[in-house]
Amino acid sequence: MGQVNWTYALKQKVNLAILVRGEIDMAILLAILGAVGGAIFWLWRIQQAAHVARDLADTAEGLANLPRKMRFRHKAGKQGIDHIDDPREAAAALIYGAAKCAGEVSSEQKAAIEADMMALFEIDEEFAAELLARAAWHVSTLIDPLNAVNKLTDKLANQVDRAAMTDLAGLIEKAVDRSGSPLPDQVQYMSKFKRRAGLV
Repeated sequence: MGQVNWTYALKQKVNLAILVRGEIDMAILLAILGAVGGAIFWLWRIQQAAHVARDLADTAEGLANLPRKMRFRHKAGKQGIDHIDDPREAAAALIYGAAKCAGEVSSEQKAAIEADMMALFEIDEEFAAELLARAAWHVSTLIDPLNAVNKLTDKLANQVDRAAMTDLAGLIEKAVDRSGSPLPDQVQYMSKFKRRAGLV
């Protein structure tokens, strides 16, 4: 019987254990990498689905707002203040014009004007936003908002009573006050309106 080389056998056993352990570690590493890769893939798929859902929601919102946009374009296509036939639209243009005399109208001022119109005209938020958009468009076509005061006031005077004009004067004053200290153009705008409306 040959002599057993215990050192060699022990080394072989250790090498075998290292080899087996290395294979197990490699299998674990591959499993972890596979799990991470799978997670990344599914997260990417979820993100893509979220983008598609957002795009569909935006498209649906655009389609829902289409009738309102078409109405606005139809009205806007009538060429400015000469073709305003709704007294609320003329009033909105007067209110917005008073604020615009001080420069750019902030989003806070616009929101406040919308709220004022909702209360005075007893309209919903969507129609108030539409009136404000039309008013902003009308005023943007003017070189100077002061030039339109008489024409807009005359349109209103033929359609509403003195009490309505007084209420409107209050909203115009509020629009001026929100700009801070009234500028000379705003003071002139207010006096022109009151004079033309027969309120002074």
